Amino acid sequence: MSSQQVAPRKSARTRTLALVAAGVLAAAGITGLAVRGAAADPTLPPLTPAELLGKVAAAQVDGLSATFEQRSDLGLPALPSDLGDAGNDLSSALSLLTGTHTVRVWLAAPDKAKVALVDGTTESSITRNGSDVWAWSSTKQEAVHSTLDARGPKPARTPTSPSTAIKDLLDKLSPSTDVATSGTGYVAGRAVYQLLLTPKDEDTLVSQVRVSIDSERFVPLGLRVIADDGQDAVTVAATYVDYGVPAASLFDFQPPTGVTVTEHKADGSKPSKVGGKPATRPKTSGSGWATVAVMRVRQTGKDDQQAKVLLDSLPVVSGAWGKGRLLSTSLVNAVVTDDGRIAVGSVVPERLYQALAAK
Repeated sequence: MSSQQVAPRKSARTRTLALVAAGVLAAAGITGLAVRGAAADPTLPPLTPAELLGKVAAAQVDGLSATFEQRSDLGLPALPSDLGDAGNDLSSALSLLTGTHTVRVWLAAPDKAKVALVDGTTESSITRNGSDVWAWSSTKQEAVHSTLDARGPKPARTPTSPSTAIKDLLDKLSPSTDVATSGTGYVAGRAVYQLLLTPKDEDTLVSQVRVSIDSERFVPLGLRVIADDGQDAVTVAATYVDYGVPAASLFDFQPPTGVTVTEHKADGSKPSKVGGKPATRPKTSGSGWATVAVMRVRQTGKDDQQAKVLLDSLPVVSGAWGKGRLLSTSLVNAVVTDDGRIAVGSVVPERLYQALAAK
C-alpha cells in the first residue's frame, strides 16, 4: 500500500445514479468530511496505513455523544410534475439525499444506542436499550417497538453510529482498495489522521474516499466521498464529540401520550414478501466498489401508474439483456428493465448491462 496522496481521477464517461438506489446509499453507511480550522494541522506520530487501520479495528469506547452534519450533492434528476401525492412522498424521501441534515448519536457500550435525524423541529430516531428497540417519527407521531431475539440476527432498525458504519465500510472494502495516509487535520476540535482510499477498479464511480480518524481514540469522525468527476458527492462531519458515557435516561424511550405504537418482533424469522410470493435475494457480480446487485421486483396496486410516469421520464437503454430505463445520479447507476429486474451498482452502465446479460 502506498503512503502517497493520489489525485482524484476524472473521466469523460457519463455518470449516473438510480433513484431506486437511495436505500443502497443509506445502507452503505453515513459518510463525513474532515473539517480543517484556521489553526495549523497538528503534528502527530507517523503511522503507516496498516498501523492506522489496525488501531481503528481495535478501537473501543465505553461511551460517545456526538453531532454530525451530513451534506449531499448527488445530482438527482428532477421528478416529473404529474406524479401527484406519490411525487410528494418520493420528494420527501429523497430529501435525505440532498441538502444538509443533522445527525445526533449517543452510545453506551455494549447494548445502548440512539441515533436521531434532526431537521428543524422534527426528529426521526432509533433507540436501543438492551433488547428493546424503538423507532420514532415526530412528523408521523408514530412509534414502532421491537424486541430483539438473542438467537436471531439484529434487525435493520438497530441503530448504528456514523463511526461504526465507517469502520464496517473500511473492513469490507480494504481488499479492493489502495490505502494511503494523507496528512492530519482537525474534526470537532480533535486532532485526526487522514486516511485516503482509492478504488482499484476503474469502472467504479467513486474516485476517492477520505476518512478522518481520531488520533487518540482511533474512532472515525468523518468521511468524504468524491465522485469520479472530482466533486464531493456525500459528506458528514462531526461538529461535537464527547467520549463520556451518556446518562441512562437517554435510552429510556417513552412514547408520548396518544401516539400510535406498533409492536414488532424482530427475530428475523419471517422472509419479506412481494406480490404475495417470497422476495428473491439479489444476485451479485463483481466485488468491492464494483459490486452489482440484480434483483427482480413486482409492483401491484395504485402506485403502478405513478411508477410508470416516473420510469417514462428516464432515458431508454437496451442491449442483448433486453430493454429498460436508466436512472442517474453521481455515485450509483441503476437500470430498471421492462421484464421487472433492477440492476444497481456504483459502476459505469456497461457493468450493469453485463450483469443483466449473465442470467
